[in-house]
Amino acid sequence: MKRILVFSDTHGNTNLCRNIIDRIPCDMIIHAGDYVSDAQELKKLYPDKDILYVKGNCDTFSYAPTHEITELDGVRIFVAHGHEQRVKYEYDYATMVRAAQEHNCSVAVFGHTHIEYAEESDGVYLLNPGSAKYGSTYGVIEIEDGAPSICFIEER
Repeated sequence: MKRILVFSDTHGNTNLCRNIIDRIPCDMIIHAGDYVSDAQELKKLYPDKDILYVKGNCDTFSYAPTHEITELDGVRIFVAHGHEQRVKYEYDYATMVRAAQEHNCSVAVFGHTHIEYAEESDGVYLLNPGSAKYGSTYGVIEIEDGAPSICFIEER
């Protein structure tokens, strides 16, 4: 089994991320934007970890990409902050689903809303880990035998 830890909307506070990374073994870490500098800090703190990140709407001056595609154990994952995919305006996340499908991805990771979400829609697993800073939530993607499972977790 492979495990990916997913964070978003850290907004200058990586305390939750560091706490989770120190406790939970993982094969990859995804940061879905708002603040790229936090993801870069995590890369420095955990140089042995594979960390993928994209820029969010608050990362105006960053050269980070607006979206990325990664693959782990045959599962393709589309990662974007979500502001360009209208996640605050579409209750069904149709634009996000289409973006993932256009890139042959079965999982789409996004943030932006600060509201955690984990559901399947039209063959795409949608995961918003919520906000690490404002909600103390994060996401987990587990891949076993080429099949993904997704969830979000609230730390107390």
